[in-house]
Amino acid sequence: MRMRRSAAAVMLAASIAACGSPGPMTLDGVTILRHGFMNGYPAALFAGTVHFREGCVWADAEGSGETQVMIWPPMSQLEHREGRLVLVVDGIVLEDGDSFSIGGGQEPPEFARELAGSIPEACVTELYWLGGPDINP
Repeated sequence: MRMRRSAAAVMLAASIAACGSPGPMTLDGVTILRHGFMNGYPAALFAGTVHFREGCVWADAEGSGETQVMIWPPMSQLEHREGRLVLVVDGIVLEDGDSFSIGGGQEPPEFARELAGSIPEACVTELYWLGGPDINP
């Protein structure tokens, strides 16, 4: 099964043609991971709550409570707005505790590194959610 997932990840990488990776971004000791521009994405949907904790931006899945580290679209960034740390994804502003949904799919660490560059210790996990271009608050 692991071999199939790795082969699928390699095939996906070849087919989506990531054009360089913006990599991680850290502000106030909190890091987000960002992938490069892509031509295609997995077709699953993640719905949950964003959290800034333990030095990384995590998302808790609605219903299951499963925690994911997201690999956000390339133009995503952390900013200060009205004295608060926020995540801005395609013009959508998310604060700690906000609900959102985003397309994409789960990926293993080796593929996550290929897409997002080096992964800081605070963001190391067993699976990552590769976020697509459409996000909804």
